[in-house]
Amino acid sequence: MRSLAAALGLSLGLVTAVQAASVVVEKTIGGFASPESVVVAGGDVFVSNLGIKLEPTAKDGDGFISHLDRQGNIKTLKWADKLNGPKGMILVEGVLYVADLDRVLGFRVRDGKQVFTLDMAATGSVFLNGFARYDNRRLLLSATDINKVFVIDLPKQSFSELPFDMPPKGPNGMKKYGSRLIIVEWGTNSMPNGKVKTYQLEGMTARLDKTYELDPSGYFDGVVDLGANRWLISNWVKFEPAGVLHLLDTRTAKLSLVEMKTPVAGPADMFLDDQGKLWLPGMMEGKLYRMSVRP
Repeated sequence: MRSLAAALGLSLGLVTAVQAASVVVEKTIGGFASPESVVVAGGDVFVSNLGIKLEPTAKDGDGFISHLDRQGNIKTLKWADKLNGPKGMILVEGVLYVADLDRVLGFRVRDGKQVFTLDMAATGSVFLNGFARYDNRRLLLSATDINKVFVIDLPKQSFSELPFDMPPKGPNGMKKYGSRLIIVEWGTNSMPNGKVKTYQLEGMTARLDKTYELDPSGYFDGVVDLGANRWLISNWVKFEPAGVLHLLDTRTAKLSLVEMKTPVAGPADMFLDDQGKLWLPGMMEGKLYRMSVRP
């Protein structure tokens, strides 16, 4: 698993305890091949799979996207296939966009047809990773291996780099809220040294606002918005069944570990649906968990 890690003045948030949340597993769905990201829309659930071999930067063609219903039943295991290492996904106006190593692909949800291709090999990244919605026509996309975030203009099918005053280290999951951007870091040098950072967006530049050091430290992957400035963050911790979820309040800088009965091996890019259900991939387990969240 070390190959996976290898592929990949600040204002410090003073973190104190906050009332713990808990998650309860409602359903465990197996049969995946290194599941990484989840998107839920209407009655559909989509899951990106890196492939049987957990080689996140290999151009091996064994990656795919699975299609499930809201009950967690797999409708089509390989709804889109012959991908390389598909990771983060985002749905915009009926098109499912996926980061696939050094390119972004888009598939029309109603029929699975590929309708978008953006070659980003010129960036030097082979680990394009997590998406965030910037506005109606632009997306943000993290490049974990080169410590950068790119702006994708969908109508123009073009990209540019988002400038930072203090760049994130191994940016992974991201969310934009108002004029701010929260980024969870995978970290650097194959070490569990990621942090969580918030940035103030000033036009198309990002200025560091706060840095939060979570305990345990680790490899941070996904982030979802629980509302009221509360964020749920997934942390691999190490490459074994040791993954945890953190709850961070960015208004009060309070932090807690989320209560869950069993640690997850490789908790990746999760999704909170419109019914309050959390869909969490266990990448190293080949499983997807549907959970209820109790704040």
